[in-house]
Amino acid sequence: MFLKDFVVETPQAIDYEPKTSKGHGFSFYYKLIFLYFLNIIDWICTEVLIGSGRFYEANPIMQPVLQNFWMTLLIKGILPLVLVLGCALIYKLANVEQGTITNVLLYIGIIAYALVNLWHILNFVLLFLTN
Repeated sequence: MFLKDFVVETPQAIDYEPKTSKGHGFSFYYKLIFLYFLNIIDWICTEVLIGSGRFYEANPIMQPVLQNFWMTLLIKGILPLVLVLGCALIYKLANVEQGTITNVLLYIGIIAYALVNLWHILNFVLLFLTN
């Protein structure tokens, strides 16, 4: 017997890397997670600023929602998480490359939430400077 008789060829490694457009930039999954993270930061900052008594919710749709903790948890925490997980699952099952429209929409959401969170930071500065 020769040693080569016992060599078992292994199949090529399966590529588990998430697909990105043109092979660079952040993956679809990272962008989804970051968008959800910005959403949670927005929620926390909103609650703290409203709790200070000097700020109010400017969005008339969210004003009644913020009166009830469980409704807020559902709208700002659980529902977006379900949507993010659903999008990630659909993307994985579809096994397609990211499209330009998908990237543009994700970046619009990220930029919008980043601006909202920047506004919160400015409001925190105002809050602490006026004490």
